[in-house]
Amino acid sequence: MCFWRRRPRRQTGYTLIEVLIAVAILAVVMTMVALAFSSTVRMVDAVNEEQGLERQARTCLSLIADDLMMARKHPRFPWSTKNGERDGQPADLLAFVSTGHGRGGEPSEAGLSRVLYTRDGDRLSRLTLGNLYGTFPEAVELIDLATGVAAFDLRYYDDTLRAWVDEWDGKVRKSLPRAVMIQLTLRNSRQERRVYTEWATVAARYL
Repeated sequence: MCFWRRRPRRQTGYTLIEVLIAVAILAVVMTMVALAFSSTVRMVDAVNEEQGLERQARTCLSLIADDLMMARKHPRFPWSTKNGERDGQPADLLAFVSTGHGRGGEPSEAGLSRVLYTRDGDRLSRLTLGNLYGTFPEAVELIDLATGVAAFDLRYYDDTLRAWVDEWDGKVRKSLPRAVMIQLTLRNSRQERRVYTEWATVAARYL
C-alpha cells in the first residue's frame, strides 16, 4: 500500500521587504516629480516677473521719451534739472514744458503743460501741471508710473561740448539738449536689479 505525501503549495505574494523596497522607490520618484514641478513653477514665476518689469520699464521710458520729443522752451518756465541721489543711487529730477495733454487727455490751455519726473522713494512719479498758471494742487495731476525703483538717472547731450552732462540749466542755456539719456533701474522680488535705458531726441530745441 503506497501513501503519497502531498507537497505543500508554494504561497504567492510579496514579502514585507519587497513591499518596503517598492514603497521607498515610489517615494523617491514622487519626490523627484514634486521637485521638478516646483522648479518649473518657480521658473515660470520668475519669467513672468521679468516680463512684468520689462513692460513697466518700457512703458515709463516711452512716456518720458514722448514728452521730451514735444518739449518746448518757455521764458517763464525754463528747463529745470537736478542731479540728485537717494540711498547712494541716482534720483534725478527733470521739469520742462511740453505740448502734451493735461488731465483726461484733453489739450491744456494754449496746448502747453509743465511736466515733472522724479524718483520718490521706490516710486517713479510724473506730475503734470495742465494749466501753466494754475495753482497747486487743483491743477496738478500726480501719477506713479513705476514701483520698485532703485535708481532714476538722466543725462543730457550738449551739442557745443559734444558730450553728455549731468545737469541742464535752462535759465542760462539758449537751447534745449539735443538728446536725453534715461536710465531706469528696477528691483525684482529677489532684490536683483534690472537696468533699462532709452535715448530720447528733443525735437524743438530752439523754439
